[in-house]
Amino acid sequence: PISRALIGKDTGDVASVNSPSGVKDYEIIKVEHL
Repeated sequence: PISRALIGKDTGDVASVNSPSGVKDYEIIKVEHL
């Protein structure tokens, strides 16, 4: 579920993830391609 929330996001964006304990927001600080 976290990876789906990150698709199309960039540095500085906020991704909201639905989890069993509720909605959690994650701010993207750095994008690194490996």
